[in-house]
Amino acid sequence: MKSNTIWALLLFTSLFTITVTSNAQQTVDSNAQQNVAIKWSPLGLYFGKLTLGGEYATRKKQSITFYVGIPVGIQRNFDSDNNTADVRSKTTSVMAGYRFYLGKSPMKGFYFEPYLKYLHNELEGTFNYNNDNPPSIYKSSNEFSSFGIGGQLGFQVLIAKRIVLDFFLVGPEANTVKENGSFTDVTNNIPWTPADAAEAEEDIKDAIEDIPIIGDKTEVKADQISKTVFISYKGFLPGVRTGFSIGFRF
Repeated sequence: MKSNTIWALLLFTSLFTITVTSNAQQTVDSNAQQNVAIKWSPLGLYFGKLTLGGEYATRKKQSITFYVGIPVGIQRNFDSDNNTADVRSKTTSVMAGYRFYLGKSPMKGFYFEPYLKYLHNELEGTFNYNNDNPPSIYKSSNEFSSFGIGGQLGFQVLIAKRIVLDFFLVGPEANTVKENGSFTDVTNNIPWTPADAAEAEEDIKDAIEDIPIIGDKTEVKADQISKTVFISYKGFLPGVRTGFSIGFRF
């Protein structure tokens, strides 16, 4: 399903690009000078991906944008309510948009950009629940995917007509998401009793209930035999895209 979604978005973007470029070929400079920019978004590294993108001007104040997040992996540590987690995360993403500049110059100034975005994140590590006595240790894994639409308001600056600074000021999103995760008790080799399973289920509920929007809507089930608590969520999730990229126009 993940692979099919990515290829469908890539195919849509390719067809969309060909169509718009063909219709706009009379309005873009024939020698295509300074109509293309390649970009890098450094904040993507924080989420475990190398984010590269490009922009192609189809008209004087309109352009196509495309970004790909290549998974590279990152180690993260979390600490909340005396509970800690050491996890490794990697993210894949694909985004395509069509940009409308609001000023008089091409590829410069304030713009509005409707876009489509697909994201897939994988996470695995160790979760230490220190509110138990003695503390409990869980081996954790989580898989999260989303597909959505958004509208980006941003501002692009050109330095010496070549260096591009692209600021994503605010971009509200509407996403449909799917998440599945598990927490396996590796504290010891002692089998769970029914009471242990119920306690572990409550531990995980307490740990995730503070997650905005989906925390209290996530389904949590414990399996006594495998000493594992499973979590799942499928539904709507709003979001906001913000950040910046730096690039070169040619």
